Amino acid sequence: MLLSERFKSSFKVALALVLAYWVTLSMDWDKAMWASYAVVLISLETAGQSIEKGLMRMLGTLLAAVVSLTLIALFPQDRWWLMMALSPYVGLCTYLMGGTKRQYMWYVAGFVSVVICLESVPATDNAFDIAILRTLETGLGILSYTLVTLLVWPTSTGEVLDKTLRQVAASQHALFRAYVDLLAGRNETADLQPVRMQQTQQLQQLGQVLTGARTDTYEVWEMRRQWERYQGQAEQVMEALERWRESFEEVRPLDLESLMPDYRTLIGELDNRFEQIEQILAGQPPGEAPTPLQLGLDRNQVRVLSHFERAALALFLAQLRSLESLTRAMLGTLAQIKGFASPGPLPAPPAQSPRPTLLRIPDTDRLGSAVQMMATLWLAYLVWLYVEIPGGVGSVIIAGAWGMGFAMQPQVPMRLLFKPLALAVACSAVAYIFLMPRLSSFVGLGTLIFLVTFAFGYLFHEPRQNLARIAGILGFTTMAGISNEQTYSFLSLADTALMMLLGVGFIALGRLVPFSLQPHKAYLRLVRRFLRSCEYLSAKLLRDPGQPLDWLARARDAFHLSELSTLPAKITRWADAIPPESLGGTKPEHLQALTTNILALSYRMRETVEARTEFPPITESELVVGGDLQREIDTWRSALQRVFQRLSLDPDAGDVAGFRSGLNTKLQALEDRIEQTLNRTDQVRLSAERETGAYRLLGAHRGLSEAVIAFATTAGTVDWPRLREERF
Repeated sequence: MLLSERFKSSFKVALALVLAYWVTLSMDWDKAMWASYAVVLISLETAGQSIEKGLMRMLGTLLAAVVSLTLIALFPQDRWWLMMALSPYVGLCTYLMGGTKRQYMWYVAGFVSVVICLESVPATDNAFDIAILRTLETGLGILSYTLVTLLVWPTSTGEVLDKTLRQVAASQHALFRAYVDLLAGRNETADLQPVRMQQTQQLQQLGQVLTGARTDTYEVWEMRRQWERYQGQAEQVMEALERWRESFEEVRPLDLESLMPDYRTLIGELDNRFEQIEQILAGQPPGEAPTPLQLGLDRNQVRVLSHFERAALALFLAQLRSLESLTRAMLGTLAQIKGFASPGPLPAPPAQSPRPTLLRIPDTDRLGSAVQMMATLWLAYLVWLYVEIPGGVGSVIIAGAWGMGFAMQPQVPMRLLFKPLALAVACSAVAYIFLMPRLSSFVGLGTLIFLVTFAFGYLFHEPRQNLARIAGILGFTTMAGISNEQTYSFLSLADTALMMLLGVGFIALGRLVPFSLQPHKAYLRLVRRFLRSCEYLSAKLLRDPGQPLDWLARARDAFHLSELSTLPAKITRWADAIPPESLGGTKPEHLQALTTNILALSYRMRETVEARTEFPPITESELVVGGDLQREIDTWRSALQRVFQRLSLDPDAGDVAGFRSGLNTKLQALEDRIEQTLNRTDQVRLSAERETGAYRLLGAHRGLSEAVIAFATTAGTVDWPRLREERF
C-alpha cells in the first residue's frame, strides 16, 4: 500500500518523539519535554533540511548556555542587573535572526538564554545543571529525529533541489516569453502577476532547499560555492526581467527591429539560453557555449527619433544588455556545476549596488522587533515579580520563546494560535485526567504520546498550518508534564493552561511597542517610509555625484537605497495580511495594483540613481550651453522632490492631473533644451559614450515621472481613511 507524504511525516515525528521520551525517562532526566521541543521544531520536509536546522539549534543552545552562565556568574544575587543584561542580548538575537542565513541559531540562542537564566532565579546554584540538561536534551531530540528521518522513509534534499531548480527555470523562461509577447502587442490582457509571485516564492524556496542539500547531498556540498553563485544569479535575472518589462511602455510605439537590426537574433539567443538551462537541469548536455552579443543601433534610423524616444531606447537597450550578460553568466555557472564545462573564471555580471553592512545600515523593522521583544520580556518579568500569576516564571519563558518566533514572521496573526492551543488543552485535559493515571508502563504512555502527536501532525499537515501543528504538539507536551515521578493535579493543569494564555497576552501587548503590528497600520507605515526614501533620493539627484561626502551622508544614501530595495517585498506581505474588514471600499486587486506600482517605482528610482551616478552633470567644457541644460534638469528634479514630499505626508494627496501637467511641462522644457543643445553641433563636444549615457539618464527621468503618476493614479482607488481608522 502506498502511503502519503502526510502520513509519513506525521509518523516520523511521532516515532521520534516517543524515542526521545523513552531515552529521557530511562536516564531519569528532568524536564523531558525539552527533548520533545527539539524533535518537533526541527522536523522538516527532507533529511538535509532537518539536519541543518538541528545543527543550528545545537549551536544556538551551546551559545545560549555560555552566555547565560556568564550573566549568572556576573550577577548571581542581583535579578535587576541580570535582566538588564539579558534583555539587550535577547534584543540583539532578535535583530540578528532577521538578516542572516543563521536565523534559527540566533532564535534559539535568544530564547534558551531566557530559559536558563530565569529557571535559575532566585537560587542560582543549579544554573550549571539546567544549562547542561538543556543542552543534553536538545542534543537527544536532534539525534532522535535525525535517526528516524535517515532510517524511516528518508527523503533526500537533492531530489527536492532538482525539482525546485526546474520550477525556477521554467518560470523564468515562461516569464521571458510572456514579456516578449507583451512587447510585441500579443496577449496584452494576460495576468502575469501570479507568475511573478510564483517565481518569487520559488526563489525563496530555492534558498531554503539549497541550505539543506549542502548537508545531505555530497555533490551539492562539493560545488556549494557555484550553487550560491547560481542562486544569486537567478535572483538577479528575476530583477533584470522586471526592470526590462518596466521599459516597455516607452518603446512600444517604436519599430525595434529597424532600430536594432540584431534585435531578433538577441531575443532568439536569450530564449535559447533559458531553454538550455532547462535542458541542463534535465540532465541533457548544452549546446555551444554562449558568447557575448553586441546589440548595435542603426544610426540612420535613430536620427529621426525625438530625444525622448532616443532616451527610452537607450534605457531599453541598457536593460536588455544587462539581461544578456546575466543569462550568459548563469548558463556558464550551471554548466560548471553539472560538469559540462571546466571550472574557470566566468563572465562577470553587471555591477550591482553595494550591499549595506550591518553596522552602517540598520534595518528599521528589525530594530523595532528587537525593541518589541525587550518590551515583552520586561512586561512579563515585572508582572511575575509583583503579581502572583499562574505558572510563575513559565509565562515569562513562553513570552520570550514564542515572542521571538513571532518576530521572525510579524505578519502572522496571533489568532492562529487559539485553535491549536484550545485543541491541545482539550486533548491534554482528557489524557491527563482520564488516561494517564491508568497507565503503568512506558508502552501505554508511548502509545498515547504517539497517537496524540500523529493526530496533530496529520490534521495540520499543510505548510501554512505549520504554526498550528507546532503549537498543538508543544502545548500537549507542556501541559502533560510527563516525568518518572508523575503527579496529577487539576490545579496544575489549569495553571499551565493559564500560563500559556498569559504568555500569549504578554506578546500581544509587547507587539504594540514601539509601533503597532496591526496589518493596516504596518502597511500605511511602510508605504510612507518608502515614499520618504524616494523623497530623499530625489533630493540626492540634485547633488553633484563628484562631491565628496562624509560617512554620515554615505550611510544615509545607502540606508535609503536599502529601503528602496527591501520595502516593496515587505509592503506586499503586509498587504496580503490585511483583513477584509480593514479595507472598506478597497478591493484586494486595488492593493495588489498599488504594490505593483510601488515595485515599479522602486525600479525606476534605482535606475535613475544609477544612471545619475554613471553620468555626472554636463560641464561647460563639453557643452557651451550645458549650464542651461543642467538647470532644466535640476528644475525637474526639484518638482519631483516636492511631489514625493506631498505623497509621503499623505498617499491620498496626489493630484494626478497636477502631477502629470507639472512633470510633463518640465520634461517638455527639458527636451526642448536638449534639442537646442544638441542641434548646436559646432559647440557640442560629447563623446558617443557620453551621449548614450545622457539619453539613458533622460529615459530614466521620464520613466520615473510616469511611475510617480501611475502610483498616484492607483493610490486614488484605495480607501485610505478606512485604513487609518483605529481598530481593536
